[in-house]
Amino acid sequence: MTVARVLILLFSLALLPPPADAGDVGLPKGYWDQPLKPQGRAPQAWSDLEASLDPQSCGACHADKLEEWRGSLHAKAFSPGLIGQLLSFSPQETQDCLNCHAPLAEQAAAFEAARRQGKGHLAASQGLAAAGNSCGGCHVRGHKRFGPPQRGTAATGPSLGESPHGGVTRTADFERPEFCGTCHQFSADQAINGKPLENTVEEWRQSPQAKAGQTCQTCHMPDRKHLWRGIHDPATVEAGLEAKVVTDRDRIRVTLTSRAVGHAFPTYVTPKAILHAVLIDGRGQARPETEATVLIQRRVAFDGTDWRELSDTRLLPGQSAGVEIAWGDATQARVWLEVQPDDFYHVETYSQLLRDLPPKSAARRLIAEADARAAASVYSLFAQVVSRPGLKTGR
Repeated sequence: MTVARVLILLFSLALLPPPADAGDVGLPKGYWDQPLKPQGRAPQAWSDLEASLDPQSCGACHADKLEEWRGSLHAKAFSPGLIGQLLSFSPQETQDCLNCHAPLAEQAAAFEAARRQGKGHLAASQGLAAAGNSCGGCHVRGHKRFGPPQRGTAATGPSLGESPHGGVTRTADFERPEFCGTCHQFSADQAINGKPLENTVEEWRQSPQAKAGQTCQTCHMPDRKHLWRGIHDPATVEAGLEAKVVTDRDRIRVTLTSRAVGHAFPTYVTPKAILHAVLIDGRGQARPETEATVLIQRRVAFDGTDWRELSDTRLLPGQSAGVEIAWGDATQARVWLEVQPDDFYHVETYSQLLRDLPPKSAARRLIAEADARAAASVYSLFAQVVSRPGLKTGR
């Protein structure tokens, strides 16, 4: 089994459902049992729009949420990088991945139907599967709708009176981090060096943000917006970090502190961040021999039998990392934070698949597309040119 196959299966299998008895009336028992059960037959009196699981149908009444979701990574969860791997997976291996990437039973059925026709690689043939992690994955069970407490009143429980699609049952479970933990908190029995590959909810529980009552939804769904912005969004990352540059006549030091991130930065093994400082010459060109960097990443590797943690230099809430260089004869330096959201996929997973897959196969074309996207996702934050202090200026 390839590293790519083992990695994606490990990521998808190690899920921890939220507590069934949390909060008020709460979600029905088995709400997050995976794979999700088929919805079954909708009530006969319902219109096609009410019975539909297509996010476009939901958008007929919830246009703002549809537009927000379209720009999110949840909407892109059934991505070229995923499909390029699924094409060689068994149905069971595929389902393990779809539990989070396209969780509805109807999505799995749509993809398998497309695969049987030899069209699994075509978005136009994937039907509902192409919607990725869409409205129904979180809000619909047995054709019943569920959602957060009512705005303004904070009311929970079933809605009263006649409403489209039978109304909605409201519960505070939608506002708890455990709701997100179904896909973003892996179980302890899949830990590497004592820590699950994705340990976001547990990291949050130990954070100042948790003690202050801030949840996943506070930052990733502000005002209930369905954006889920994270490591791929520069503004979100910059809002959680603080960069400080201190200089004197002899040296320059750059410190990066995790101020408002409610979990490890980054929380997952796929991203990488690098803090840079380098001297520049009179023409504004970097002098590579002077560059100092610090890596912020959890590095793991598969040795053919098991996973090993090579290093973990991520920042927990409140922690800092820094680099320092001496000025020497230089008068200016450049500092910045480089963020590579999809580093592991680009360097390990996709590179191996591009070597192994048949050159003209549909799977290889999809992986090449995903690899190009991963390479293009790199960005810089806190970039600035700093001048050496205390130098005498000429007339």
